[in-house]
Amino acid sequence: MAENQRKSGVINYDVIKTPLGDMIVAEHGNRICRLDFAGSKKPESILKNLARHYNAETGRTKTKTLKEVEKQLNLYFQGKLKSFDLPLDLVGTDFQRSVWKKLSGIPFGRTVNYGWIAEKTGNPKAARAVGASIGKNPIAVVVPCHRVIGKNGELTGFAGGLWRKKKLLALESN
Repeated sequence: MAENQRKSGVINYDVIKTPLGDMIVAEHGNRICRLDFAGSKKPESILKNLARHYNAETGRTKTKTLKEVEKQLNLYFQGKLKSFDLPLDLVGTDFQRSVWKKLSGIPFGRTVNYGWIAEKTGNPKAARAVGASIGKNPIAVVVPCHRVIGKNGELTGFAGGLWRKKKLLALESN
């Protein structure tokens, strides 16, 4: 039986208003499995993929876990929270999860480059693969992919848009 066929239950989701636009948040089994800016990604598409992966139904229910995400995001955007404390369910390959774990270790207000992440994952020549994994980060802001910049110090890709990345980094530099 495939992994996605073993899981079941309900994926609860909500849309959270932030200063940088709406974010869709989803949880399965009281663990956050998706947090993304809603802009270019349609919530229906995101939820359809999650439902398929978890073999679960979706429902817009503001659970205790989703309320906690909203609370912590609000504190973060007010400049009052520097570290998130949320239960996560990072769905990806072993390599992707290792990259996302390294992202989670980047301190608030700091930036690193793709090569640094590649070295920390034990694959110093894998900067491109690291970039691809970062681009698939399912939990934006909390798993801080916005803290990764180009080797030359330039801002590079961010699924939520470079303007958001710039604002997130500015928020953290205060």
